[in-house]
Amino acid sequence: MFHVEQTDSYSSFLKNCLDEIGVHLKSDQLDKFSVYLQELQAWNRSVNLTAITVDEEIVVKHFVDSLAALRAETIKPGASLLDVGTGAGFPGIPLKIARSDLRITLVEPVQKKVSFLYRIVGLLHLENVHVFYGTLEQFMARNKQGYAFDYITTRALKYDVILRSGPSLLAGSGRAIIYASHPIDVEDTKGWSIVTQHRFDLPGGLGRRVLSILRVSRRMVH
Repeated sequence: MFHVEQTDSYSSFLKNCLDEIGVHLKSDQLDKFSVYLQELQAWNRSVNLTAITVDEEIVVKHFVDSLAALRAETIKPGASLLDVGTGAGFPGIPLKIARSDLRITLVEPVQKKVSFLYRIVGLLHLENVHVFYGTLEQFMARNKQGYAFDYITTRALKYDVILRSGPSLLAGSGRAIIYASHPIDVEDTKGWSIVTQHRFDLPGGLGRRVLSILRVSRRMVH
């Protein structure tokens, strides 16, 4: 296990961790993650945003893990992304910090977490980020115009929820990005095709992770 004090700052610590998984950020982006970490910890003292409370574990298990999608998938410029069950903003806000061109919608049913999301989006001056207070089902009921996203992500929900709802929310070429500790069984993906399952180890021996990229099978698209 490593220790933050061995590095110059949280920014350099994050940079070193991201180097391990092949993701590279600019200094101003790294600085935003330092602000994100500080604000998350400040809120976490009174609001249960995350069960992970050690600084370096937040950096690795939340920030680095979220950004691994940039290695697993070539996310197209200006893409729209729906992050379901985002909690304190993972993976949507880290991806937005890294890719300012993305249009992000964060879906979260817990009011206190939604309040934090509004705070961090404003504090970091993130544009084209929409926060929806409610469940995925409530979001779908409000999505009467049938807006279709390029990507759907989740780190919190069971993937069957995304596989069930995803086809009505994704654009024709859209993809689902599922964060988990184990690969998805192909037998559980009826109506979907697995594009890739990107396996990687979190820095510092903090766990093995899998990013499953799926698309709706052609035969299911109308």
